[in-house]
This record gives sequence, structure tokens and C-alpha cells, in this order.
Amino acid sequence: MRAETPLRSETPLLSVQGLTVTFDGFTAVSELSFDLYEGQTLAIVGESGSGKSVTALSIMRLVTLGTRAKIAEGQIFFRQPDGSTIDLVQADEAELRKIRGNQISMIFQEPLTSLNPVYTAGNQVVEAIRLHQDVTKAEAYQRAFEVFERVRIPEPKKRLKEYPHQMSGGMRQRVMIAMALSCDPTVLIADEPTTALDVTIQAQILGLMRALQDETGAAVIMITHDMGVVAEVADDIVVMRNSKLVETGNVFDIFEKPTAPYTKALLASIPRLGSMTGKSQPERFDLVDMDAPV
Repeated sequence: MRAETPLRSETPLLSVQGLTVTFDGFTAVSELSFDLYEGQTLAIVGESGSGKSVTALSIMRLVTLGTRAKIAEGQIFFRQPDGSTIDLVQADEAELRKIRGNQISMIFQEPLTSLNPVYTAGNQVVEAIRLHQDVTKAEAYQRAFEVFERVRIPEPKKRLKEYPHQMSGGMRQRVMIAMALSCDPTVLIADEPTTALDVTIQAQILGLMRALQDETGAAVIMITHDMGVVAEVADDIVVMRNSKLVETGNVFDIFEKPTAPYTKALLASIPRLGSMTGKSQPERFDLVDMDAPV
């Protein structure tokens, strides 16, 4: 776990209040509220279908694009670099285009499907830079080269000219991180950024994200179902189940003294060294009574 929680300003950088998202009457997120502060890493955890990714896409206001989703209720207040606050739920598309990928960026779950296969990695990062920064193409390529170096991509000049299919999974994920960081966002949302990677590369990516956060001071929202990842990177946790908030708090408090039965079940699912000693086969988990009193 992180050794210390960063000092927080009085005003949240991002404040989600009473967020409810529906798909043709089905509620994917229900009355969710949490705050995110500068330099903080907030992990949103829960099983598949709990509403984690929908929450992330709602912050970016991507959830309503090309889908039948609707933000039915709630506000998402974002404090911009000039100090002004905007409600992302009510903002028009022109305002959102200035914020997406610039002040708030997202690392998507599967880089092979998120990167365009017919453009080089360099062209895609350059496009993101020129969309938000008033720079020439040459200046954007230099910025792309620098950000490739920042995310520890070997031979960055060569990699700028390569296509996604020419790269390994870990390298594609680094390109996604480079793209997300190319405009120095204040909020970085990472949606299961290590799910498709083996444990060695996973550790490298998590270490890289932490180092980059220390360098840039960005606030991070980590979407995951892996409590091991949460223990490694998070300051605070939001636990979700069936679209609703189950429990929230500091990572040390949640791991040491969880109160909700569901949170206890998530923590019990983490494999522990030596837990199979003297046993010939795994044992079944006890069924969790989600309605048991806390």
C-alpha cells in the first residue's frame, strides 16, 4: 500500500454527486457520490457489471455517445486549471471537447481495440496533441517523442513509426498512457489498465503510472476488480455492487477494518501465500449474505 496519503486542498478537483445512469430504464449507476483531490489515487472496485466503467465513461461524458444511455440525475463538478468549476453533466459538447483528452484523460481497458490499426502510434499521439495544443506538426512530433521517453518506451523514434499490431501488449499499453499524458491532464482515469497483461508487465505498468503521477501531480481514478492492484496504488477506495455504493474510505481502513459483507468477500478472494498448506484441493467460499447487518 502507499506509504502516505497526499495532502489535500479544501476543494475537490472532481466531485461526483448523486450520479444516476440508466440504459432504457435499466439503472447502471445509482446515486453515486465521491470526491477526488489533487494528487490522490482513488480506486473504484467491484465485480463485473457493478457500474465501475459506466461511472468512468460518465465522467468523460462518453457514456451517452452512440448509446441509449442517459445521465438521469446528478452532477459532476470539475475544477478547471483557471479555478473555475464546471458541471460536466450540463456542459455542451464544445466545452467537453476542450476538456476530454486535455484536462481529463482516460486509459482504456484494451489498447489493441482503442488504438486505430491503420495509423502509426506516433500519428495517433500527434493527433491528440494538435487537437488541444496550439503547436505545429513538427512540435507535436517532438512532444510525442518526449512523452514516449517519459513512459519508458525503448527506441521511441522507431516506435513512433510503428503500427499497433507491431507492438506487444505492454508496449501498446504504454502508448495509451503516453497519449493520455500528452497534454498533461489534471485527472487521469485508468479503466482496468493491466487486465490483459501478464503479472510482470502488470507490475511495470503500475510502477510506471505511480512514477508519472509523482512527476505530474495528476489525480488518478483507477477502475479495477483486482484488490491486489488496489493495495499497490490506491489512497482511497470506492466499493460498488449492483450499481450502488457499498463502502468507501481510506485504503488502510478498508483493508484492515472492512464493514460491508461484500467488501469482506472481495478481500477474502485475494490469494494468500501458504493458504493451501496441508490441503489437497481448494475449498469452496462461504456464501456471502449481502443483506447482513454491518
